[in-house]
Amino acid sequence: MTLLIISILSASLVVMLAALTWLFFAYFRKLDPSSLPDNQLPFVSVIVPARNEGGKIGRCLESLAKQNYPNYEVIAVDDRSTDETGAIIKQIAARYPHVRFVCSDEAKPGWIGKCNALVSAEKYANGKWYLFTDADTCHSENSLRYSLSYALKNSAELISFMPIQELGSFWERVVMPVLLGSFLCGDPLNTINERTNDRAYAYGQYILVRSEIYNKVGGHAAVYDQILDDISFARLVKDNGYHVMAADGKLLYRVRMYTNLVSLWHGWTKNLYALIECKMIFLVLVICLINICILFPFIQAGLVAYMWLSATSNTLLLPLTLLSVLQMSCLLAWYKRTTQCYLGVNLSHFLLLPFGSLVVTVLYLHSAYLVLSGNKVSWKGRRYVVNTAKSIEPESEIVLTDMPSLGKLSAFTGPLPLSVSVAESVIEPELVSALAQKNTDS
Repeated sequence: MTLLIISILSASLVVMLAALTWLFFAYFRKLDPSSLPDNQLPFVSVIVPARNEGGKIGRCLESLAKQNYPNYEVIAVDDRSTDETGAIIKQIAARYPHVRFVCSDEAKPGWIGKCNALVSAEKYANGKWYLFTDADTCHSENSLRYSLSYALKNSAELISFMPIQELGSFWERVVMPVLLGSFLCGDPLNTINERTNDRAYAYGQYILVRSEIYNKVGGHAAVYDQILDDISFARLVKDNGYHVMAADGKLLYRVRMYTNLVSLWHGWTKNLYALIECKMIFLVLVICLINICILFPFIQAGLVAYMWLSATSNTLLLPLTLLSVLQMSCLLAWYKRTTQCYLGVNLSHFLLLPFGSLVVTVLYLHSAYLVLSGNKVSWKGRRYVVNTAKSIEPESEIVLTDMPSLGKLSAFTGPLPLSVSVAESVIEPELVSALAQKNTDS
């Protein structure tokens, strides 16, 4: 009987998950693939921060340099990279006169590196509008034309666009569909687009904002210590009475956020707990919901299949079977709809969902552990202490640029997951000692 009650609860939640996702896409603003006349399109400054993006920055800048747009500039800021990022930016800037190479100023104590890089680059911008976009993006040739036209037609003062996600590795296909698909339930009616609603957030890979308003609210200097700088900035703009919007960006660009488990792990653990407001009750709810909605239906399907194959006589077998069919049908419909926003996945990857829910559970727990214990989160050679106010502690940054021999060793504090521990274990003893000394000095 307990199993039946849990099955009914799970089925109800899976149906709700599918329904909320359907609502999200039903209310999601679709981009109109049309353009205003060239004489109505304002000058745009595209600002691209890049730190250790040697494998991605070239594709990004090439796509931005070839925009079908009459008047714009691209400012690519090298955020004190330790790889070939700066050299690649210089090479592309030499070929395209409207692409400019900028070096980031040294970050002030307590500043997020990305915010500092954006403030450094914005000083050189001349546009009526700014587009802040990430180095891991790739833009269609009409990206600027369509996005600016849409923003102007809808009287938006800040608008961000949800990308197409490129999932090229096993771990991306395991983790990203569970995380990104669950995020859609956060605002199913897309209330962000309502002027009178307080809800505000942004898809950080593509934020378009009027430069006058950007400077009025203080720019990224006003959110200099926020680990969720994109969401914090959107909230700041809306709190000041301006129109903030979000829309579908599949016609504009695509993004490859992570390429392996280590970068994915560091990228999500630095901000997952902040995404749920650093509240323990939300952590418990999110973990329970993800596992009841995604993991339990697979467990129940296996149990029901075993009972049929073993010819078990049980009065609950039929209702459990019907509930299992309902759960798996709704879950499959949810997966099929959400994966329309991804490249590199197909329906066969549906079978990775239970593994994905377990990995995402550990990601949430580890992210919460780093914040609550005061351990440092790590991202691209920088480490910060993130507090429950979703900001970094002053003087918390450590940059491991003076240790080039560390190679692929990451400054990952706290216990590593087993798979990462194994991947990072082939390190010379003297390098481990060097890192330990670095931590002691911090």
